Order: sequence, then structure tokens, then C-alpha cells
Amino acid sequence: MSNFIDQLITIIFGSFSTVSKTISQATGGLEDFFVVKVSGLSFIVLGARQTGKTTLIEWLRRNLHEVGDFEPEPTAAGGDLLDSFSSPVDDGRYLKLKPNRDVGGEYGMWETDWVELLREAKPRGILFLTDHTDVALHKDALNFVLQMIDDEPESARNLKAFFVVVNKQDVWGIDHPVEEMVGAYRNEQKRMRAQAERMGYKWSFMGGSVLNGVGMIDILRKFFNTIRPKPR
Repeated sequence: MSNFIDQLITIIFGSFSTVSKTISQATGGLEDFFVVKVSGLSFIVLGARQTGKTTLIEWLRRNLHEVGDFEPEPTAAGGDLLDSFSSPVDDGRYLKLKPNRDVGGEYGMWETDWVELLREAKPRGILFLTDHTDVALHKDALNFVLQMIDDEPESARNLKAFFVVVNKQDVWGIDHPVEEMVGAYRNEQKRMRAQAERMGYKWSFMGGSVLNGVGMIDILRKFFNTIRPKPR
């Protein structure tokens, strides 16, 4: 009799578990579809002045076509509101992207525009751009963002990915390998690794070029597939 009861319990609770898992998978799939096709993946682009933030957003908006003819003016204080748009960053499949706001990189904007953007967007991802010029400034800017995340836990609660891109590889790549450029941020990488483990987001340092797209598609595909509700 006890064996029969044990089998019956196993069947019932096994069935409940299977149904629950199926419902959970279906719900997750619906949420993922809604975000990547309707509401948009919320992310923000940060970095010191003239690192290519506005150009990156324009490149995504142009569906990954070259932006050699794009010469934006420096972004003014307060930044520019941005509409959501679709871009084929997932192996040619279009994802709805929501960059929220294009902000400048001047030092005086860090404590105002950057903090306000993080609070407003509560992004799922952060793309941070540096380049080969004034590494000390880029380190300061990156450390500011890491501290901002610590100081604003409620605003950073949705963060799933924080990717740093050493932009303009088409310029510095002639004389310097990616390892050298990325290696300049050893201390920042240690700090980011510890923060990522504590907060549960994915992080990465890579080189690329927004101007001609070198390396960027792989970077962005990984980034956006990390911040979607069902990571791939």
C-alpha cells in the first residue's frame, strides 16, 4: 500500500512540476517576445567626450550600415531624448532597442546627466566607450560609472550587462594590439569583476570600431542577447 501511495505522490507532484515548468517557460518566452519586439531593450551609452557614443547610436539606427559621413555636434547638456527603433543585431534578426537618451561626455555632465539617465532608464545594459586618447580621463569616467552603480542600487537593479568597448580600433589597431589597449584598464577590470559577481551582471572589455563596424556586430549581438529576458 505504501509503495502505491509513494508512486501516486511521485506522479502527481511530478506532473505538477512539469506543468509549472512548462508555464514558466511559456511566460518567459512571451516576456522575451514583448520586450525584443514591442517595448524595446533598455540600455544606455556612456563614456567621456568624443568617444563615439552618438555615432554608435546612429550606426544602430542605420541598421549597421557605415556612418563615415556622420559628423555629429557635441551633445549639449541635458542630452537628447531618443525614440526606440529596430536593428538587425541578432544574426540579421531585428530587435527593438531603447537607448533612452543620448548624453554628452564632458566631466561636468557625469554627476548630472549620467546619474539622471541611470535613474530614469533603470537600464538592462550599459555600453561604455573609450578610445586610445587620454586614458587617464577614460579611467576616471569608468570609475565614476562603477561608483554610480554602487551608489544607485535601485536604479541599477535591472542591470544584466556592462560592456566596455575601446573604440576607434581602425586608428589604434595599426600600431597596438587589442590586448595592450584593454590591458591598460587592469584595475578597473578587477573592480568591475567584483561588482559583477556581487550584483549578478555580465561584463566584458573588447576593442572595436563604430566607424567601420569592425568587431562591433559580435560585441553587440552578445550584449543584446545578454540583456534580453531570456538570454541567448
